[in-house]
Amino acid sequence: MKQYPNTLQDWLDWQQTLHPHNIDFKLERIKSVYNKLNIKKIANKVIIVAGTNGKGSTVAILESILHESNYTVGTFTSPHIINYNERIRFNKQEVETSELIQTFKMLDDIRGKTTLTYFEFATLTAFYLFSKKNLDYVVLEVGLGGRLDATNIIDSDLSIITSIGIDHTEFLGTTIESIAMEKAGVMRPFKPCIYAGQTPPTSLFNYAGKIKSRLKYNHNDFNIKRLGKLWSWSDSTYKIDLPELPLIGDFQYDHAGAAIKALKILDPKILDNKKNLDNGIKNISLLGRYQILSKAPEVILDVAHNEDSAKKLKENLNKSHKQHTIAIIGILKDKDVYSLIKPMISIVDEWYCVTIDSSRGMNAKEIQTRISTLVSKDNIYAYDTMLSASSKAMSRLKNDSRLIVYGSFYTVSEYLSYYRALNNYPAINTNES
Repeated sequence: MKQYPNTLQDWLDWQQTLHPHNIDFKLERIKSVYNKLNIKKIANKVIIVAGTNGKGSTVAILESILHESNYTVGTFTSPHIINYNERIRFNKQEVETSELIQTFKMLDDIRGKTTLTYFEFATLTAFYLFSKKNLDYVVLEVGLGGRLDATNIIDSDLSIITSIGIDHTEFLGTTIESIAMEKAGVMRPFKPCIYAGQTPPTSLFNYAGKIKSRLKYNHNDFNIKRLGKLWSWSDSTYKIDLPELPLIGDFQYDHAGAAIKALKILDPKILDNKKNLDNGIKNISLLGRYQILSKAPEVILDVAHNEDSAKKLKENLNKSHKQHTIAIIGILKDKDVYSLIKPMISIVDEWYCVTIDSSRGMNAKEIQTRISTLVSKDNIYAYDTMLSASSKAMSRLKNDSRLIVYGSFYTVSEYLSYYRALNNYPAINTNES
């Protein structure tokens, strides 16, 4: 009799070993397993969200508005911050561990000798569980790129591209235009695509024209105006005043604007119920995106992990002055340290480099060495663990100072685990069988 892993964590550890070689940018393997699932559809309508930054925010906005509008909605996001179950949600509730384990067993049985990556296992699990729920909507967050991402085996009804910046250059190219072309792969012929920015790269225009996708974008097909803490959204046929976004950062209004345009296209009556729409905006929640854990001293978490997101983090931080700023930074090996550091030099007084507890994490000493080429060595420290870095940082903080934790999802996740333990939050159980 076949032996299966016992706990969710055992399953996840095992999945990490299945496809150990470099990322295989081909969809044949996952398509072959997907076809064996005999899924007719994963939802009545599917929205896919690609982009360099802002994907998670846009998914959260769509999820919240759809939920408050009384639609059943499933979401698939990655990576997770605290526990794996975050990746798959139904009506804003995380998937049950028992459902994950049951689906993992089934996928392992039907895949045969076909190898699947950790991410492909997650994607197929989400698709299978969605198909069993009779959902009105599913919102998918692209993992990497778009054209060859596992999520893109589904034909979506509408695509959103949030922003395009330089990231994952080894896979997606080194220019905005080449990266945009990869993300354009989520477009579908004759179906709408919303670009959250104001000026789409030329390659997006060209690809949309080639496949006859209906490309819509900010300041052309819809407009956003800030009115103090309130804001308004409008297009050629509609205008509506909306409450303040709970997500911090001016750029988040671009994401919200794109989300509203998408929903208006798919179901215009969503905008007719002002109460539900307002509640959808007010109840948006998202871990690790300029998340303020405390205010005296100020502790801020942000998953900024590339130059564009680091610049946006700085913009937010510049809105308030603090006497002293400490940054805990952990970075993955494939990231450009300098692009993450340079935007923050004028803000950060002390740098606490930490080795992320992952095989993909860059050693703290290496981060320290690279930062030292840009700022004084006297203000840079290296720590082997998040516990040691966080403990030192907290001992240095005063009520008028602040701590920033950024550099990757892993960094924020590890700090949140430390914070939860420090404040006696219930432990997250990933060992449920």
